[in-house]
Amino acid sequence: MKFAYLIMGSHYDPERDRASIGGGSAQIIGVPDLDAACEVARRLVDEGIDDIEVCGAFKRAGADRLVEATGGRVAISYAVNHPDLKEHFARLFGE
Repeated sequence: MKFAYLIMGSHYDPERDRASIGGGSAQIIGVPDLDAACEVARRLVDEGIDDIEVCGAFKRAGADRLVEATGGRVAISYAVNHPDLKEHFARLFGE
């Protein structure tokens, strides 16, 4: 199985901000926004990735856009924050 995890932040460049382990079977890629994430996801699917997971910044709506962008050809999942830790996330991300 080939797996990718996308993290989103305005300072990321997907061509520069990426790493892989396991001979490329697992990748982490930084993207600046949802449009770039959709482009990266389409490319990953074309390269044979099986599963794409995304950080909590994507939320459900962002994960849904990736499903649409990839035509549902790959598993997409997104991280959620533990509700009991809202204070920590508010400090980290200003939400």
